[in-house]
Amino acid sequence: MVDRMSALLYTIFFASGASALIFETLWFRQAGLALGSSVWASSLVLSGFMGGLALGNFLGARYGGRLGNPVRAYAVAEVAIAVTGVGLVYLFPILGVALAPWLRPLLDLPWFLNPLRLSLVFLLLLIPSTAMGITLPLLTTALTGNHTNFGAVLGRLYGWNTLGAVIGVVIGEMYLIGAYGVRGTALMAGGLNMLAAAASAWLSSRWLRPRASAAEVRDAPSRATGQRPWLAAAGLSGFCLLSLEVVWFRFLLLFIKGHSVALALMLGIVLTGMALGGLTAASWLRFAPGAHRFASPVAFATGLVCVMSYAAFPGIIAFAPTLVADTLGILRIGVPLVLPVACLSSIFFTLTGAALRAHKRSEAETAGALTLANTIGAALGSLVAGFVLLPVLGIERSFFLIAVLYGGIGVLLSLTTGATRGPAYVAAAVFLLVAARFPFGLMEARLLDIAVRPWLQADANARIVAVREGLTETIIYLERQMQGRPVSHAMLTNSFSMSATGYGARRYMKLYVYWPMAVHPNLKRALLIGYGVGNTAKALTDSRSLETIDVVDLSRDILDMNRVVYPDAADRPLNDPRVRVHIEDGRFLLQTTDRRFDLITGEPPPPGIAGVENLYSREYFQLIHDRLADGGIVTYWLPLTDLTDVSAKGILGAFCDAFDDCSLWNGSGTHLMMVGTRQARGPISENVFARQWNDPAVAAELTRLGIERPEQLGALFIGDRDYLAGLIGDAPVLADNYPRLIEAPSSSLEGTDRFQKSVTDTTAARTRFENSSFIARLWPARLLAASLPYFEFQNTVNAHMYGDLAERPNTVQEVHGLLTRSRLTAPVLWRLGSNADIQRIVAGATPQQLLDPLLQFHFGVRLLSERRYAAAADALLKAAAATEPTPPGAASTGDNAFALYIYALCMSGETRQAQDMIRGAWEQSLRDRGVSADSAAASLPPFWTWMKETFGIDPRRQLSSTP
Repeated sequence: MVDRMSALLYTIFFASGASALIFETLWFRQAGLALGSSVWASSLVLSGFMGGLALGNFLGARYGGRLGNPVRAYAVAEVAIAVTGVGLVYLFPILGVALAPWLRPLLDLPWFLNPLRLSLVFLLLLIPSTAMGITLPLLTTALTGNHTNFGAVLGRLYGWNTLGAVIGVVIGEMYLIGAYGVRGTALMAGGLNMLAAAASAWLSSRWLRPRASAAEVRDAPSRATGQRPWLAAAGLSGFCLLSLEVVWFRFLLLFIKGHSVALALMLGIVLTGMALGGLTAASWLRFAPGAHRFASPVAFATGLVCVMSYAAFPGIIAFAPTLVADTLGILRIGVPLVLPVACLSSIFFTLTGAALRAHKRSEAETAGALTLANTIGAALGSLVAGFVLLPVLGIERSFFLIAVLYGGIGVLLSLTTGATRGPAYVAAAVFLLVAARFPFGLMEARLLDIAVRPWLQADANARIVAVREGLTETIIYLERQMQGRPVSHAMLTNSFSMSATGYGARRYMKLYVYWPMAVHPNLKRALLIGYGVGNTAKALTDSRSLETIDVVDLSRDILDMNRVVYPDAADRPLNDPRVRVHIEDGRFLLQTTDRRFDLITGEPPPPGIAGVENLYSREYFQLIHDRLADGGIVTYWLPLTDLTDVSAKGILGAFCDAFDDCSLWNGSGTHLMMVGTRQARGPISENVFARQWNDPAVAAELTRLGIERPEQLGALFIGDRDYLAGLIGDAPVLADNYPRLIEAPSSSLEGTDRFQKSVTDTTAARTRFENSSFIARLWPARLLAASLPYFEFQNTVNAHMYGDLAERPNTVQEVHGLLTRSRLTAPVLWRLGSNADIQRIVAGATPQQLLDPLLQFHFGVRLLSERRYAAAADALLKAAAATEPTPPGAASTGDNAFALYIYALCMSGETRQAQDMIRGAWEQSLRDRGVSADSAAASLPPFWTWMKETFGIDPRRQLSSTP
C-alpha cells in the first residue's frame, strides 16, 4: 500500500512538473507583452521568478519539517499554483495597458524602470513561484518517512518532476499553444495542478508516515558543522548549469533556426539530461547509500565532459544541414553537446543533497536549503552568463571558464569534506590534462565558417568581416566583394540572416519611407522600430522634411556594429541630430509612450524567430494605429518567403483589423509592403508627390533602386482592402492568444499557388489600381492615369525579383521592350544580371581594371541601359572576346555577352555587321560540334528566332555546304 501511494505521489509530481514548465513559458511570454522583451526586461522576469522559487525553498527549509501533514500542504500549494498561474496569464496583457501611464515618465530612465519591473514581476509571481519552490521540500519530507534513503527519494522526485517538465515544455510549444491558444493552454496547465491537488488531498487522509511533533523538530540539535562546503557546491553547480544553458543556447543558435519549437526542444534536452541524472543518482544511492562520497569526482567529470563536448562539436555539426530546423536535426546536434553535462550536473546535485542530509535537522530543511542554494546560484548564473560572460569572454572562453568552475567544485569538496580522495585525485588529474588541451581558437578557425556556410556557399565572393558576441545575440557581418572591393553587406544574428544592404533589400526597406513621403503632405515625426543594417534609417535621415526620428531597437550591439556599413561617421544615420535612440522593446515603447507619429515603420526580424510573432499580431498593429497622428501612415514588411499562405493571411487579417484602409504593395520580389493610415486624406498636389524625385541625393538612390519616376510608385500596387478581404477570406487572424499561427503550415499546394499567383498578377493589379477608391483618395489624378502603363514594366521587375514565382520570357526580348517603350534603366540592368551595386564598382574601376572581362561586361550592360548602343556593342565585344562566349548555336544564350553584342549592333543600326558576325560564329560552332548545315538549319534557339523576326538577321543565311 505504501509503495503504491508513493508511486502515485511520484506520478503527481511528474504532472506538476509538466504544468510548471507550461506556466513558466506562458508567464514569460505574457510578461514580455506587458513589460517588454528587452534583454533587461526578460532577465528581470527570470530574476523575479527565481526569487519566488528561492522564497519557496526557504519556507520549505524553515517550516516544512514542522508540518503535521506535508501531503496536505502540498495539495494547497498545487491549488495556489493553478489559480494564480491561470490568473497571471489573463492578467498580464491587461496589466500592461493599466501600467502604461505610470511607467511613461520612466521610459528613458532605465535605472528606475528596471528595478520597478523587477519588483512588479516578483510581486506578481510571488504566490505561484513560491508555491512551486516549496513543493520539493514538502514531498521529500512526506516520502522519506516511508523510504529512509533521503538521497534516493530526492533523486526520484527531482527526476520525475523534471521529466514532466520536458513533456510540458515540448508539448506546450509544439501542440497546445497552437491548438488551444495561450489562454487555453494555461487552463490545461491549471487543470493538471488541480488534478495533482485533488489526488494529493485524497492521499493526505491516508498517508501512513508517522511524524515527530513540531516541538521535537524545533528542539532537535542543529548539526550545521560541515554543511557549508555542500551548500556552496550546490550553489556553484546551479550557477554553472544555468550559465551553461545560456551559453549553450547562444552557441546552438549559430546552427539552428531559432523558432519557438527549436528553443523548446533545446530546453527539453537540458531538462531530459537533468531528469536522467536525478533518476540515475537515485538508483545509485539506493544500492550505495554512501555514494555521495563520489560527488567530487562527479564534479570533475562534469567539467571534463563540458570540455570534450565542445571539442567534439565540429564532428557533430559537420554532416548537419546548412541551417538546422527539423526536430531530428536539432536533437542530433543538441543531445551530444548538452545532455551528458546536464545529466552529470544533476547527479552531482542529488549526491550533494544526500551528503547535506547528515548536517540538517530534517528532510524538509535539507531539501529546502539545498534547493535554495541551487536556485540562488542558478539565478546568478543566468544573469552573469548573459551580461558578463558572453559579451566579455565570448562563447568559447565561457565554456572553458564554466568547465574550470566545475573543477573548482571538485577541489572544494576534496579539500573540505570526507570525500573519497583516490577517485577524486584521478578525476582531477584527467580533468587537468583535458582542460590544458582546451581547443582555444576552434570557434574562429572552424565553427564560425560552419555557421555561415549557407551564405558562403551561395556566394563565393562573400567573407566574414566582423563578429561580435553581444548581450542578446552573436552578430556576424558578411561582405560581398567584387574585384576586391565591397559590393554589399549582410548581417546575421546567431544563425539567421536579418538584413542586408544589397540593392534588393535596400529597395523594399527604403520604400517604407519613400511611399509615405510621396502621399503625405507634411511628415514631421517618424518612429523606426528595429534598426537592422540602417537601410530604412538612412532613407529617413535623407528626408529633409522630417524633424524628429525615433529609433527603437532591442540591441545596442546591432546599432554599434552598423559602423561596418557606414565607416564614415558623417554618413551614419544614428549620428543625425534628429535621431533619438531607445534601447527598448518596440512594442513596450508603443504601449507606454503618449507621443504621436506621422510615420511608423520598421525592420522587424523575420517571422518564425521566437518572439517575433509579437510584432505581427492584431494587438501590436492596433498599438501602432493608436500611436499614429491624424493622417499618419504605417508601412510594414510582409515577407512571403518566410510565410505560408495561412500565416501570410493571418498577418494581413491582423493588419486589416487595425487599419480600415489597409493595402498591399510590391517591394522587392517576395518582400511585400503593407500600408495603413489613420484616416489619411488627399489627394496632394503632384508637385508635393514628386518632391523626392527633385531632391538630387534621394533621386539618385530612387534611380538606383528602380523607382526612377513618380509614376512607378503607383505600379507597385497589389490591392486595397476589398482585394485583401477576398484574399484573406475566413482565414484565422494572428493574435497574441494564438502566436503559433505565424508558423502555421500551408493550407495546400493549390492554396499556396493561388495566393502567389494572385499577388504577382500585375494585370489584375492594374485594374484594381485604376478602380480603387483608396488610390483615388490619395493619388494626384494625372499621376494615377500616368501610372497605368508602368504596370507592364512592373511585370518585368517581378520577373526578375520573384524568380521562380513569375513567368520569365526571353530576357533580351523583355529588355528590348523596356528600351524601346520606356526610359527606365534599372530593370534593364537587373534583367541582364547587373545592378547599381555592381555598377558602383565599375564606375570606380581604373582603365586597367576595366580590362577584366566581367567588369567589361557590366560596363557594356550599363551603356545598353543608357541607350548608348554603339558604345555598348564595343564593350560587349571586348567582354565576349575575353570570355570565349557560348556560340549562338548553343541551346540557350541567356545573358551571354556575344548575344548582347549582336543585339547592341542591331540597335545601333549596324545590322549588316551583326549579320556577318553571327554568320561566322554560327559556322564555327557547327565545325566545332561536327554538325552538318542541313541538320542545323531546321531550327533556331528562341533568342535567335526572335532576333530574325525583329531585325532580320539569320545565322543560317549563306551557310557553307560542309560541316
